[in-house]
Amino acid sequence: MFGLVWALSWPIAEVVFRIMGDHPSDDLASLYMPFGSGSYKLRPGIDTKASWAAGTFTVHTDGLGLRCDEQRCLAVGQGERVDVLFLGDSQGFGNGVSFEESVCGVAAQLARRDGLRVANACVGGHAALNQLELARWLCETQHLSARTYVLLATPVLVRNADGFTRARVGADGRLYEDSESHAARARLWARTHTVLYCRVRDAIRNLGIGAKPKGDAPLAFGLYHPDGSDSGPQARFRALLRKLEQFAHDHQAQLKVVYLPLTLEADFDYVRTSAKASGLDLDSKAPSRICAAACEGLGISDYDLHPVLEELHARGDPLRLKGDFHYDRVLSKACGTRLYEVLKDSNLSLMSQTR
Repeated sequence: MFGLVWALSWPIAEVVFRIMGDHPSDDLASLYMPFGSGSYKLRPGIDTKASWAAGTFTVHTDGLGLRCDEQRCLAVGQGERVDVLFLGDSQGFGNGVSFEESVCGVAAQLARRDGLRVANACVGGHAALNQLELARWLCETQHLSARTYVLLATPVLVRNADGFTRARVGADGRLYEDSESHAARARLWARTHTVLYCRVRDAIRNLGIGAKPKGDAPLAFGLYHPDGSDSGPQARFRALLRKLEQFAHDHQAQLKVVYLPLTLEADFDYVRTSAKASGLDLDSKAPSRICAAACEGLGISDYDLHPVLEELHARGDPLRLKGDFHYDRVLSKACGTRLYEVLKDSNLSLMSQTR
């Protein structure tokens, strides 16, 4: 009986929601294209959006495939020169939030007021070597030059310093795993063809079910394992920084590193407790220590945004998106503002010497 009632009621609910103005999610259709050695990048000139449990957000790209604002006031093109080019993964890209609410988007908008040009080359899922490949293409093929390259180093990027992400780009411009299940395909169809799917999902999340990302503990076990003296991870990250620094030097630029902590670092006790049950003793500072030590050894300027995380956590901000690891809008804006403050003086000084 319940199944019959559901079968009869969902089409009515779908029609009602559409009359109210709801639309199915684009789910970031057409956003990606194949690139380089089995990698991928953002497709140029794209306007798309997605509806996640945390809300709807938009993604716009410029003529080079870099994320920018909808009006493309902050777009860059071939042969141009920018003051700062951000490199990084999904946190730098701004997963789950629109450009103007993202860490790099906020920094870029503040920079524009001071006459500085900032561009964002971060791509979700990229390892640092993917980003180096993209930076080379931008500089050597598209002739986009930068005065300063800023690596936004997340714990995932720090620990995967010698990794390279490969992915399959579908005909619809989305990323797919080779072993994609029938259930995953069904969920994608439901997200992109019905309003009801997102409505039901959001209602469940608002009840607190699934609002916390899955796999917190297993993720942390790998990222925050102390690894003794950290000599192995530190050596790999230092080797990565040498490559990035050499690339910047070859193109008359400088390299800076900014550490973006995971939100779970603000409240690490439950992760540490889960680890001890498995016989592990985790260190919440392990990735940031690796990052700082590698930078110090090479004389590279670095900064840790962890204080922003702690400040907002003390105020009671959730810090992360509902059902997702990435920064929420409040934390993204706060980190973007602090990031620009850190970069501002050095780049204004550099501008005065070169213009």
